[in-house]
Amino acid sequence: MKTIYFFLFMLLSIVGYSQTVTTILDSPTEDIDDALALDSQGNLYGSNFAGDTVYKITPSGEVSAFVTGLSNPNGLAFDSEDNLFVVEYTGAAIRKYDKDGTLLNTFSVGDFPSGIIKAFRSDNMIFTHADFSDPENNSVNELLPDGTTRELYQGAPLNVPVGLTFDHRGVLYVGNYLDRKIYSLTPNQSELKYIATVPDSGTNAPFLAFIAYARGALYGTVYGEHKIYKIHPRITDRVEIFAGSSAGSMDGDISEATFSYPSGIIANRNASALYISEFSGLGNVRKISLRRKKCNLAIKLKAYPNPASELVNIAVELSEESNFNIKIESLFGGNVVFESQEAYNGEDFLKTVSVENWSPGFYRILISERSCRKSKLLIVR
Repeated sequence: MKTIYFFLFMLLSIVGYSQTVTTILDSPTEDIDDALALDSQGNLYGSNFAGDTVYKITPSGEVSAFVTGLSNPNGLAFDSEDNLFVVEYTGAAIRKYDKDGTLLNTFSVGDFPSGIIKAFRSDNMIFTHADFSDPENNSVNELLPDGTTRELYQGAPLNVPVGLTFDHRGVLYVGNYLDRKIYSLTPNQSELKYIATVPDSGTNAPFLAFIAYARGALYGTVYGEHKIYKIHPRITDRVEIFAGSSAGSMDGDISEATFSYPSGIIANRNASALYISEFSGLGNVRKISLRRKKCNLAIKLKAYPNPASELVNIAVELSEESNFNIKIESLFGGNVVFESQEAYNGEDFLKTVSVENWSPGFYRILISERSCRKSKLLIVR
């Protein structure tokens, strides 16, 4: 038991880190408003669903049309040889191009193909059918190099599936466009396991666009609003706002940056950055750095008695005067059992919380001030 406590203590004793947002493309004439993909050289490709073009952005920022004349280009994915697969949503086809933009093959795959991703351990392509008119046509499929397709899953609970991503273990996640539900496809492909529902934006377009995986979390964009959501893949319905608020194009610290209808989202290979396209008509592509940088605020946190059965005292000391948040949540269920906004004025701070009616188990006490965080394990008996 001591080994478990030590592991959890080390896991929770990490100070928070800051993340920054930059604009890498701002061009209304080269409008990337949909899916994104990265090749092995770090070139970023983005589709213009409202048009007919896939664009290429080099690491130095040069932008060019990679292929044109497409019919609503949607999902994008590369194989291991840097051949680009482009889904034509209204063209009922997937087209394969080499690194120079030469068409190598066209695969007729049926009506309304949408998202696409390379299989985890092969050059097969996983793609979806996203059919608004016929729910039974909604499916996840596998395209083999010879052009044949194999159905992996069809029908409910798929509801116009678009977003696809793999985690580091090779688990495939599928996002529904219409009801914003995210599922994982079981290894034997016999069922979809429910993960979470991204909140309704309350707008006239509350639709989940694309999803990505990085550093142990899923990220999703919702049409009709200006936020990016973070989803915990192992805790049911654990969803939080990761970035964004009102419409805008402000760069800088992620706590203040704004977005305008974020759409496509993808992580780079080492998960040090997320790239986001925007369905705003402005052609913006944004980059969120996930590189960890320690914040400048020192936080000291004590909790006693620990284990606790009736009351727990939370003592906090900051390196400067500041407002901060206290949150206590169950460690394995993710349920928030206590939360409050506090202020530190340079003097001793002590908060006493009753735990008498809490279920016995492990909890996390989290102290946060913007990007700075400090956690401590709490055991309730």
